[in-house]
Amino acid sequence: MRLLLLSDLHANLTALEAVLRHAERQGWERALFLGDAVGYYPDPEAVITRLRELPLEAALLGNHDALLLRTPQGTEAHEQHERNVVTDVLRRQRAELSEGALRFLKALQPAVTRAAWEAVHGARSEPWRYLSSLRHAERELPALNRDLLFFGHTHVPAVYAFTEQGTLALSRSVPLSVRPETPTTYRLPPNARVLVNPGSVGQPRDGVPLASYMIFDDEARRLTHYRVAFDLARVRRRVLEAGYPEALAARLERGQ
Repeated sequence: MRLLLLSDLHANLTALEAVLRHAERQGWERALFLGDAVGYYPDPEAVITRLRELPLEAALLGNHDALLLRTPQGTEAHEQHERNVVTDVLRRQRAELSEGALRFLKALQPAVTRAAWEAVHGARSEPWRYLSSLRHAERELPALNRDLLFFGHTHVPAVYAFTEQGTLALSRSVPLSVRPETPTTYRLPPNARVLVNPGSVGQPRDGVPLASYMIFDDEARRLTHYRVAFDLARVRRRVLEAGYPEALAARLERGQ
């Protein structure tokens, strides 16, 4: 099966549609959503609708999804010093989402395990822990139930691989291309433990203003990582039209 790996959409419909158009040309069968459909950008309903239309293998709960479900409607629920951009946006989105969209979020799973892989939003050991380096990934190994873990949360694409040869333990962080025209292909080594983050569709944070996703071919044990351009000017217009903080559009252009 060819599995489409999507994470950290953050209500950015423009980026999601660009990724889905690109992925259609690559060919895939089922999608694995690794969490954070909402937050930051102004199209949560449309993004959730698009997700619900996909043939989903599984859909996971992200920290922004969880926070939205806990966020009361109305700004009076929080003291002024506790308010920030994230909670203000999520409070607004909760008030605007349809019942169907909220049901979808409430049905998201904290973790999923299949025969050959498992998936979480943040980490197996702690739900919202950031696995943002090879060292962090190595510390996560004792918590794994499978040799392959898919995760998101950091908004940075990564592949961390660990193997043993006799008494020698080997580890590496696989270099990933940032150029749309040159995707990275990586075949999982035999007897290796591998942690895979497809990066963020809606808000990349590696200094590259391009959406990020992966396709995993489970029969070939092969990952392919893609970067995709999307209409940044269109997202900026949507942010301003919806009255969202302009800084959210500016950070997209910096890939932060």
